[in-house]
Amino acid sequence: IYDGITYDDATYIPMASLVHETLCATYGGLSKVYRACGMRVGWVSFSGLIEHAGNYLGALELLLSLRLCANVPGQWAVQTAIGGYQSIRDLCIGDGRLYQSRQAVIDTVAASPYLSVMPPQGAMYAFVRVNPEVMPDFDDHRFAMELLEQKHVLVCPGRSFNVNEPHYFRITLLPEAKVLREVIGRIDDLLSVTV
Repeated sequence: IYDGITYDDATYIPMASLVHETLCATYGGLSKVYRACGMRVGWVSFSGLIEHAGNYLGALELLLSLRLCANVPGQWAVQTAIGGYQSIRDLCIGDGRLYQSRQAVIDTVAASPYLSVMPPQGAMYAFVRVNPEVMPDFDDHRFAMELLEQKHVLVCPGRSFNVNEPHYFRITLLPEAKVLREVIGRIDDLLSVTV
C-alpha cells in the first residue's frame, strides 16, 4: 500500500517477486500512494501456485460477493490513478513535501537529548525511540496520553504495533516540516519535565 513512497535510494521489492512456490496475495489501494483515503478502494492479486488454491480463491470470491458492495466511483478512479502521472514521486524527492517533513523529523530528533530514529526509507511514518538509558521507566502509553493532554500532540504508542519494548512511539510525516519541528520540540519539552 506504500510501494510508491520511498526515500533516497530505497527500492520497494514486492514479496511476490521473491516467492514462486507459494500462493502470494499482493494488496494495493488508492488511500496512500494515490492519496484518496475516503474512496475506500483496494485490490488483491494472487500469484505463485494458484492452481493449488482453487478452493481457497473460490471461497474468497464467494465471501466477497456476499459481504462487499462495489464502490463504483472508486473503481473508476483506479484506472485513472494507476494509469496516470505518479505525483507521489515528486513528494518523496529532495524538495518534495514528504521528503522535507521526513528530514525535519530526522534532524530535530538528532538534536534531542532524549530521542533517536532510524531514518524512514518508505511510507509516511517515523518510529521514534526514547533513550532507555536516560529514561528507563518510560511508558509509551502513558507518554502518549500525557503528550496529548499537555502538549496537544497525538502519537501512537509503539506497543500498538506489537513492539515489546515500551520506549517507542510512531509519528506521521504528513504535516509540513515546520510543524514537525515544533512537534518534536513539544515532545522534548514534556520529556525534560519527566526526566
